[in-house]
Amino acid sequence: MRTFVSILTFLIGFVLSLLTLFTVLGLGIHRQGASWAIASTATLLVFGPALVITGLKKWRQTFIFGLSSSIWSLFIFVSLPVYFPNERNEAFITGMSMVGVHIPQDTLPREPNIATVPKPKAKEEPTVVLAPAPPLQDHQIALPYEGEGRRLTVELAMQQGDQLIEMDMMLDTGATYTTLPRLVLATLGIHPSEDDPSITLQTANGERTAKLVLIDKLWLGDLAIHGVVVAVCDACASATTTGLLGLNVTGGYNLNIDADRREVVFSTRASFNRHLDVKPFVDISASVSRFYGGRVEVDTTIENHASRTISFADVSIECDDKEWVVSFTQIEPDGRKESQRALPVHDPCDSYQISLKRGFWEDPAP
Repeated sequence: MRTFVSILTFLIGFVLSLLTLFTVLGLGIHRQGASWAIASTATLLVFGPALVITGLKKWRQTFIFGLSSSIWSLFIFVSLPVYFPNERNEAFITGMSMVGVHIPQDTLPREPNIATVPKPKAKEEPTVVLAPAPPLQDHQIALPYEGEGRRLTVELAMQQGDQLIEMDMMLDTGATYTTLPRLVLATLGIHPSEDDPSITLQTANGERTAKLVLIDKLWLGDLAIHGVVVAVCDACASATTTGLLGLNVTGGYNLNIDADRREVVFSTRASFNRHLDVKPFVDISASVSRFYGGRVEVDTTIENHASRTISFADVSIECDDKEWVVSFTQIEPDGRKESQRALPVHDPCDSYQISLKRGFWEDPAP
């Protein structure tokens, strides 16, 4: 009988500890902490005290661990609203989604309202009245920002399938690609593999090799950008930001920073070339043949390794100061297309350079 009670107590304590662990992990993700810090802190906080108590009590370790972990886990779970008001439910949902368990928000009980000590009345500052902001055009969207100087952050959302996460990202005009840490990508259900393309990133800690993955959507307010490439970079996150918002997103807009209203206005450019997002997922090859009489033919091949259809792609062929463009349309996922065309007569070149000049994903049907 005692053995049964010990095992049952152990199982209850272990389950309660796991639920609390996932809640603390979810809270860390919302707070944009570094992946290693979130995981290590949550594990030590939830399991540490129970393991210490169990080590001190050599007798009946199974029972002692189950009882102490149950009490400690419940204490942490109940106390979270005191220090993080109105965040426990969302943290629990995010944490559970990491193991594939999706819990609707409306199925959880409401969090208790914790009374707060009223703050002393601040000294009144002179009121500055701003002129009304000019109305936004159809091609514009305004997002509030935080920070100063070169460390401006904006709130946006990433979506993969039905999973959507809001986050704060740093505006970085020096970053080619948008970045996210591995833990956030796992929450979205994305796990980089050896088959994914790689790039070299310049970070504060030197050069790093990073995998590139494709996100279904990035939301700037109510504006959705489909098929955004994200570089996996844990070191690019900070205590206040989840990652960097790179040129593969911001390059499609003219940015205007309104320091008085503390907002960034994104204005869509006349042409949003998506070649930065398309380029990592295509292989391009070309062979040039020169015939008697000066006639030159080029055979060009493009392969699409992405999970999305490429609606349009321009391949540039350069020779000294000359350039020719070969266009392709509707390249399906894992598809391949070839083109053969004659080039204008020109002097022989030592070599020809080929590159993706323009590329666009096919927008999914609404």
